[in-house]
Amino acid sequence: MQLEHEGIEMRPLRAEHAEALLQLRLDNRDYMQIYEPIRPDHYWTLDTQREMLEQGEQSFQACTGYVFGMFTLDTGQLVGRIELSGVARGPFQNASVGYFVDQQHHGRGYATSALRWVMDYAFQEAGLHRIQAGVMPWNQPSQRVLEKARFRKEGLAERYLYINGKWEDHILYAITAEEWA
Repeated sequence: MQLEHEGIEMRPLRAEHAEALLQLRLDNRDYMQIYEPIRPDHYWTLDTQREMLEQGEQSFQACTGYVFGMFTLDTGQLVGRIELSGVARGPFQNASVGYFVDQQHHGRGYATSALRWVMDYAFQEAGLHRIQAGVMPWNQPSQRVLEKARFRKEGLAERYLYINGKWEDHILYAITAEEWA
């Protein structure tokens, strides 16, 4: 299930990665603030990160969510995270994808490579039919990542998510297994 591609290795994130994930989040806390909900103080602790990773492992085993880390090939450093969440089975077979890359590692194609790898995993291993993503209209870099991975725009969802203290519009993107094949 590992893949080495374009300078990164993709692996499922596990509780043993809690310290690296916490450091990644702390290093990018100010930068990522505009993209995320306001987090309570306990979110920024090792215990909370470990607990979330343990929940992610349980979701992985139950086939209801998949959390992966982007690790550099040269140093093994965790430089990003990508997740398939909200997995709906039955006739929908859908998940939402979300990702982030360490600010110091932007512009290297890591997000695009990780997204393409996760799409292969979603459609070939997890048996999903559709992946969707929401991006704030002003987040041009994330839109480019999705478009490079052949996601299509589906429309605008007004006041879609509560981000950084306000309701933000999101452009909805999606791709299906037939479009990826």
